[in-house]
Amino acid sequence: MAVKSFVNWQFSSENVQSDITNGEFVSSESTLILGGPSRLSMLATGGDAIAAQTSMIPIGLIDNFSVSQNRNVQRLFEIGSKRAYFVPGRLMASLQLGRALFFGPSLLRMLYAVAPYGNAGLGYGQAFRVGNDIVKTPPEYDKLFGEGTLQRQLIEPPGYGRPPTSTGENRDFFINMASELFNIPVGLCVILKDPKNNPYGAMYLEDVYVETHTLAVNSSNIIMAESLSAQFAQVSPVQLVASSK
Repeated sequence: MAVKSFVNWQFSSENVQSDITNGEFVSSESTLILGGPSRLSMLATGGDAIAAQTSMIPIGLIDNFSVSQNRNVQRLFEIGSKRAYFVPGRLMASLQLGRALFFGPSLLRMLYAVAPYGNAGLGYGQAFRVGNDIVKTPPEYDKLFGEGTLQRQLIEPPGYGRPPTSTGENRDFFINMASELFNIPVGLCVILKDPKNNPYGAMYLEDVYVETHTLAVNSSNIIMAESLSAQFAQVSPVQLVASSK
């Protein structure tokens, strides 16, 4: 029996929400975070998830992630009444992200994996690869870095990747927040599923600007950790559908 109203409420013998079965709670193990271009519209895939996957990079080893949205609300009173008026203000949104450091691309490198690196790119590091596939930079996002190769050259390097002659995996270490690379925003996609692999929901955090980055180590800890905080413009909801087989 489900509680449909306070009339049939039996707190000693039933749950208020009875449609939760088999522990179908969304958890960290069924959540995926991906880095991508600064705006969802730049993917320009027409809803084709297969095409979009070449421009969104799964970020692993994330230990913690949080998103906060705040709106300033102004309360106005008037003489002659006890009631108040409310005027909603602008949205302020931020995020925090923590990740373990390993012999591979650092957190800042993962966020900017879709930036136009390589010979025709920014001049530092090589094109980011996932397996044997080179990550694709969407044309609209590519324009934010300048039209020509010379316009894209960075005065301050964000860091360096594997040597040009190396054939190994990505091990790019980006650490210099003074680089003008970080004047260009990125995007983050968060995909949620339930434990049965059913799509629950997704969101795309647009125009993410990193404002603080921390690299921490402790003598009693086994691993070194990175963390960052960032501000972003807005959350764009993404419609998920079950894949057809």
